[in-house]
Amino acid sequence: MITSIKDKKTMESIVRAWHSKRTQTNFLLPEEVYLKAAAEKRCSVDRFEGGCYLFFQQERHIDFYFFLEKGTAPVEIPALPLPLVMEQVCLEKKGQEPKASLWEKVGFRPYLERKRLVMPIVEGVSGSRTIVYAEAAHARQILEMMEESFEPYTSALPDEKTLLESIARREVLAEIRDGRLVGFLRFGWEKKNCVLWQIAVLESEKGKGIGKKLVRDWVWLVSPEALRCQLWVRTDNPAAMRMYEKTGFLPDGRIAPVMIKEKG
Repeated sequence: MITSIKDKKTMESIVRAWHSKRTQTNFLLPEEVYLKAAAEKRCSVDRFEGGCYLFFQQERHIDFYFFLEKGTAPVEIPALPLPLVMEQVCLEKKGQEPKASLWEKVGFRPYLERKRLVMPIVEGVSGSRTIVYAEAAHARQILEMMEESFEPYTSALPDEKTLLESIARREVLAEIRDGRLVGFLRFGWEKKNCVLWQIAVLESEKGKGIGKKLVRDWVWLVSPEALRCQLWVRTDNPAAMRMYEKTGFLPDGRIAPVMIKEKG
């Protein structure tokens, strides 16, 4: 039976207990993320023999996490009003555990797969570039470009308030041509790793090298502080893969298969 998690202390005890059992899991969220979700009362739990499911409510879907003891297969999931989205980050050469076929038996189906690309920064990137930052006045257009360019469930798109905060921190680059915004790149930091969160170019401007320029601007800008730059790219987007590889990014062996269970 699914029950609500009412406070951060309850969430901490659940995560600590299951991690201590060394179970199979896809729950790799930073503490600040899952405790914030618990404080906002967006989390629920379903306990059963040999395992535990966690549900994190989002605007359009529910993020699904699991803990399964060795030898325990996924159990049926009660019908819910939004799609369930499950992502498993793993090493490509080791494959997926538990197998996708086991999750298909309880209603999930393959949705997409991403691959992580990285570029170690040995020392600051040489040369000089003129960096153009997005302004607050660009926020609405950037949000519209995000909605048009990214699928709704796993892209972690920011709301307007979060985007404006990124703009204020000068973590959104812009490409302006003929006085209009034609592309943007939003990034952030995970300690000394700099992460590309979203990049998009207007459909009418694709094929003109704008995406490649934005990526090179980003790497050049952050190279004095970053140990490495990293990003995730969909494996069904070979054009994007080629573009990133041409700018120096290479796979590090991590893949993220995503499965979805439709609502109801």
